[in-house]
Amino acid sequence: MISRLWAYAPYLPERDRLVMPPWEDPAAVMSDFLGTNDDTPDGENSVAIVHPAVMAPLLVWALRTVLDLAPDILTAAREHRRLLGTIPDRAPRGGTETAVAHLRGLLAAGQKLPSSGAPGATAVRARFGGPLPPMANTFLAGTLGVTTSQVARARGILADELTPADFGSAPLLDVPLTARIGAAPWRGAIGFDDVDVLVLHLSTAALICCAYLSGMRPEEVLALRRGCCTRVERDDGTVRFEIRGRHFKGVLDEEGNAIGEGEQRADPWIVLEPVARAIAVVEELEDGEQLFTRTLYRYAKGTCMPRTGQSSDTAVERIRAFTAWANQLAAAHDRPHELIPPDPDGAVALRRFRRTVAWFIYRQPGGRIALAVQYGHAATAMSESYAGRSKADMLEVLDQEKGLALAETLTEAGERLAAGEKVSGPAADRYRAAAVEFSDRYAGTYLGRRELRALVANPRLQVYEDPKAFLTCNHDAFTALCNPDRDRARDGGRSTPDHSRCHPACANISQTDSQISALRTEVARIDADTDAGLDPYPIAAREQQRKNLLTAIIRRHDAQQPADTEPTERR
Repeated sequence: MISRLWAYAPYLPERDRLVMPPWEDPAAVMSDFLGTNDDTPDGENSVAIVHPAVMAPLLVWALRTVLDLAPDILTAAREHRRLLGTIPDRAPRGGTETAVAHLRGLLAAGQKLPSSGAPGATAVRARFGGPLPPMANTFLAGTLGVTTSQVARARGILADELTPADFGSAPLLDVPLTARIGAAPWRGAIGFDDVDVLVLHLSTAALICCAYLSGMRPEEVLALRRGCCTRVERDDGTVRFEIRGRHFKGVLDEEGNAIGEGEQRADPWIVLEPVARAIAVVEELEDGEQLFTRTLYRYAKGTCMPRTGQSSDTAVERIRAFTAWANQLAAAHDRPHELIPPDPDGAVALRRFRRTVAWFIYRQPGGRIALAVQYGHAATAMSESYAGRSKADMLEVLDQEKGLALAETLTEAGERLAAGEKVSGPAADRYRAAAVEFSDRYAGTYLGRRELRALVANPRLQVYEDPKAFLTCNHDAFTALCNPDRDRARDGGRSTPDHSRCHPACANISQTDSQISALRTEVARIDADTDAGLDPYPIAAREQQRKNLLTAIIRRHDAQQPADTEPTERR
């Protein structure tokens, strides 16, 4: 219950927010139970996770931008680049006269002159006291093949003939848009002056996907270069995406000094396909070797800024801007459930992503099946990426989060049994035995990294809550119906259950009084929906079938006799 109250923190006024419980806070857990930064020299475990209510919609919008909206943005960017490419370096003879004739032709045809919608255009007009709106000089120069100064001179020649009513809206690019958000097009058109901002948001979305779903450190992902990602087809038909780049932690010279430029990582990172798609997007956005730079040089107009790598501070500001833009789209498309609230712990920084993805992998967001599956794939990819390294630090982060999640579940199991709750199901005895063993071996003790590794490795203590299925999985890879390869399981097979494939006939299921109480509430909800009569017949029929299944589970639980022994009794 306390964890649920904390989960609502981003949606509440600051004075009403509950602080993160210690069992949800990796920073507190690591310092209070796993030791101080002496165990973790880089202090990584002291970094607060991004609140799950913030990270889930942020990842949804980042993936949507990269996978769905990117083709439209890239098409607009190519047209934008084409127009910029037609602007000559030197003023062509007769360019001003061409611009004057074009402007007069627009007015004679009853059309409006395109005005500039670029940020700061209104401020420039006010600063210089111009009575007329600013004109889209760059767009007109690209359209006519003249310089912007020639367009400006043409406007000056016509100034006495023009009134504010002669100016219209900012120019739109003539490119087709195909992406949709839900059932509606994501926007009607893309303006010439919108491209710079849109490609910046697209680059930021790609950075979020790469940093979060790969487990890289900020300096590692910001140092990625063109051609770093390759698609590898294995002999068994599976496909993996490998990223090769530089790493910096522990890279020292012969005198023990840190090497600022790092060194090439011996083993590649194994990543998901969305990460590979994100890298491909950035490779089109940037025309240099480095993928994430301070300036998207290909699309910057008239800049003299040198190409420099993007800093972590710059990434924070871009993530903040991306969040505001995503919230605007969520509001425009009436998707309040996808709004990204402010994080109670402050700005979302790249260095917070590694701990956050580990937290999510072992506390997968209930009800978001697509994300839960994605995190399962992320866990597998990261394990492959780090398992062969002598310093498998990300693998340690994943194991620590898994151990903490198991400890939390087993502690709650012991509390339920001590309170007299009954347990039913084929794995009820294993549930009670796991609670007893955890209490005997770990309750009230110091949970260091060695203890957590032993907890994760103990096959008798693999207990996982599944609140959406109203059950507990006492995972055994050899009998788990969610594992299609259980007959070929080796060394324990899949180490965690697949909640997206949970089967009610599985021998690993147990259920407590608390879960049965939640089941009764669900049955009552189904009855209320039936009485309301608002569901279409196929849905109503399916819900009645589900009700019959849930009612049978409740009857079996009520018929179960309480255990003869207390769960905390030593054996």
